[in-house]
Amino acid sequence: DVHHGDGVEEAFYCTDRVMTLSLHKFGEGFFPGTGHIKDVGAKEGTGYSVNAPLTDGMTDEAYEGIFKPVMDKIMDIFRPGA
Repeated sequence: DVHHGDGVEEAFYCTDRVMTLSLHKFGEGFFPGTGHIKDVGAKEGTGYSVNAPLTDGMTDEAYEGIFKPVMDKIMDIFRPGA
């Protein structure tokens, strides 16, 4: 799915209990129009929403080149207590 995970992000936007990552197509006129790279959460959840907006023409290799380092960093930083 190339759409931003806006519903999941919204559900956890203000908490540090869950970290969300969304890699999605982003651009003028593309639904739902959310998921800007600067959307990082709010209140206790600041920094716990990660958005990687992508453009047309993304290859598997380019996607992996974004996904792996971002996910590695998330796994290094986010240590849930559950």
